[in-house]
Amino acid sequence: MLKSYNFPSVYEATNQELSNVAENILDGIKINIDDTDYIVGNLALVEGYSPHKNINAAPTDEEYKLLSKAGLLLTQPKGEEEIYLTTGFPFATYMLYRDKALETLQGRHIINYDASTFGGPTNTKREVNVGKVEVIPEILGCTIAIREGQLQEKENFFTVSLGYGTCEAVVSTRAGIINRSAVSTHGIRHAVNLLANELAKNFYLNLKTEHQIDVAFQQGSITVNRVKQNILDIREKVLRMYYQEIIAPNLRRAFIDDDFNKCTKMYLVGGGALYTELVDCFKEEFGDVVEVIVYPEPEKCASQGYCLNSKIKAGAARNNIPSNIEAEEIKIFRNPQLAVGMDIGNANTCITIYKDGE
Repeated sequence: MLKSYNFPSVYEATNQELSNVAENILDGIKINIDDTDYIVGNLALVEGYSPHKNINAAPTDEEYKLLSKAGLLLTQPKGEEEIYLTTGFPFATYMLYRDKALETLQGRHIINYDASTFGGPTNTKREVNVGKVEVIPEILGCTIAIREGQLQEKENFFTVSLGYGTCEAVVSTRAGIINRSAVSTHGIRHAVNLLANELAKNFYLNLKTEHQIDVAFQQGSITVNRVKQNILDIREKVLRMYYQEIIAPNLRRAFIDDDFNKCTKMYLVGGGALYTELVDCFKEEFGDVVEVIVYPEPEKCASQGYCLNSKIKAGAARNNIPSNIEAEEIKIFRNPQLAVGMDIGNANTCITIYKDGE
C-alpha cells in the first residue's frame, strides 16, 4: 500500500512561537537548522509573511536540505527501521546533482523540530537512518509508477511530465526508456510568468511572491486590493501559449513516426496535468493517434515511482545478500526496511511510503 504526503515546497525563516496552530505534523512542520527556525509547507502558507521557493535547487543548497529533512521527518520510521530511499532529478540536472544528492541523503539524520505547532513538545528530535539511497531520472520514476503501480501498464507508451520547473517527455518500452526520445524543457513556471505579465497590465500585484502568483494560477482567481478577480480566461490563454510555444515544438522534434508506430497511449503526469486546459491541448493534437490518459493524482506520480523502485530494490537486496559482504555492512540487508520515495519538486514536495498490509 502506497501512502503519500504532499506539501508545498515553500519555507520561511521565523522567530515566532507557534503553538497548537495545526492539527498534524504535515500541516505543522517547523524545523531548526543551524540555530534558525523555518516553517515549511502548509504552515509557511498559513503563518508566513512572504513564503518563497527555489527553482531546481542543488543538493548542496540550504533549501534542498531543508525540504529533504521535512520529507524525512514525515516518514516516521520505527525503532531501528532503516529507510531505502529513492529520489531523482530532471534529465537537465540529473548527472550534475546525482552524486551530491547521495552524499546529502545517505546516513543518519538528526532532525530538530518544534512539535508544539500540533500539540507536542517544543524541542523534539527524530533520528532517521537512510541505509540506502538511489538517485534516478525523474521521468524514469514516473514510468515505474505507471508500470509497477496500480495501472500495471504492460505496453509501450509516451510519458509527458508537466512539472513546475521542467517539462519532460520520453518513450517507454517494455525494455526501458528510449533516450533518443527524451525531452527536457521549460515547465509550468513559464505559463505562470506569462500570467503575471498579463495581470501586471491591469493590476498592481503588491510585491506578491512567485509562489503566491502560482497559487492564484492554480485557484483560477486572485485577490487584489481586497477584490477577488477571476483569471480563468487568462489562465487558459497562457496555458495554450505555453503549449504551442514550448511543449509542442519540442515533442514534434523528439517523437518520430516509429514512436507512434510502437505506442498507443500517452500518459500525462506531474502537477501540470491537473489543468484541463493543458490536457485539452494534448488531446487536440494527439487524441486521434494515441489515447491521452491523465495519471491518477498526477502530482504524486514521480514520488510513487521512486517508492516502488525502493520496494523492488530492497526486496532484491534481501534475497541476494553477497557472500563476501563485511559483517558491519550486512545490517542494511537484515534490518527492517521502509521503502520511501521522495520527490522534491519546485512546486510541491511529495513523500511516498510503502506499507505492507495497509
